[in-house]
Amino acid sequence: MCEGVDYIFIDSSQQISELCQLIDSLTSDDIIGLDTEFMRVTCYYPDFSLMQLAIKGCNYLVDVWMLESNVQPVIESLCHTKAIVLTFSCSEDIELLAHEARRINCDIILPEHIYDLQLMLAFCGHSYGRGLNFALQEFLGITLAKDCTRSNWTIRPLSDEQLIYSALDVEYLEPLFFKIKEVISERNFRFFVSEMDYIRSRYVEDVDENEAYLSIPASGLLNDKELNILQYLARERLEMARSENQALNRVITSKAMWQLARYLPRSKRELEHRGVKSGTIRQFGDLIIKWIAAARHAPRYPNLTIPYDYFSHQRCMQENFECLKKAINKGLENSNICPQVLLKKQLLNDYFRAKALGQTPLLQTSWRLELLGPIDVPLEPMTHNIDNEDLQDMPSPDYVSNYLKLNQIEEPPQSQ
Repeated sequence: MCEGVDYIFIDSSQQISELCQLIDSLTSDDIIGLDTEFMRVTCYYPDFSLMQLAIKGCNYLVDVWMLESNVQPVIESLCHTKAIVLTFSCSEDIELLAHEARRINCDIILPEHIYDLQLMLAFCGHSYGRGLNFALQEFLGITLAKDCTRSNWTIRPLSDEQLIYSALDVEYLEPLFFKIKEVISERNFRFFVSEMDYIRSRYVEDVDENEAYLSIPASGLLNDKELNILQYLARERLEMARSENQALNRVITSKAMWQLARYLPRSKRELEHRGVKSGTIRQFGDLIIKWIAAARHAPRYPNLTIPYDYFSHQRCMQENFECLKKAINKGLENSNICPQVLLKKQLLNDYFRAKALGQTPLLQTSWRLELLGPIDVPLEPMTHNIDNEDLQDMPSPDYVSNYLKLNQIEEPPQSQ
């Protein structure tokens, strides 16, 4: 059981300067442990409160909330560092750091070598998604108290309990890394580093407002006209969320978006019937109705293309997906890599979408191709014994048909 930890609290410009000098002096042989604390309940951009850094046996707690713009040099030094930066469950930390780097126009968005130890565990046989406490107990015999997980990190002064909790989150990242390194194979570590390079690349560019519709859940259910309306609504929602710093789901929940694009409600009562929350209707109802009216007559978006989840909504493609999963599982045999790493919906959907677009699926690039070898699951539906009533009640959208024709691929059968 861990009872305490030493740390240096950074809340002055002089301390910032000294910390930056330390980070700038690090080489590729050095390691930085990184974690962040922030609030993000009602806003689009996180309220960045605290940055924890573990460097050469010392923990630094940077009071981002109070330092405000004075923390900019630390962001720049961190993005330019040659050291390995360790995180645990890194998606939110990377997203936050990338946002801050873009906001200050940093020429490098993220550290070149950033490793997520939670993902690294999955490359040596552990279930993906295990928490930090599990990892510390498994490899170091240490248990951390998590009683400050839901603390309000924007209230000052921070309590001693919060400061100790935040320091402990980075205290053991370096010894944990070396313990995992002892059990991961050389090949799997190389695969892991390659996967981290891919993850890092996804955050370098911010989400394009015009492409926000592609990741809306159930967008693959929509026909050509409906998808064009969704593209308009998704763009307006994201633009407003950013300009007003409102959480996306406080403007319109993602689950309601496809229904608005299909059924085009004209009143606040109809909005409620289509899954829009009452609080959203009170605050944004009139604006949403205006968006829908404008979307009805919006010109066709010239780059309208296949949503990410289109093929997963085609019931006649079920056997294709099962065949793809079997091929992945076969390639994973004796690899000591958790299947969840490659059986994610994102990768499965991408396989068929990329083929339809004439692109190379992610599963057939980089370390994934080396591990799995060539996979050839057809786009033509492999399920032929489905009754018409079991098929999706929708036309074949032009945005799919055009790409399939280009690649001389037979379209999935449609209901009559």
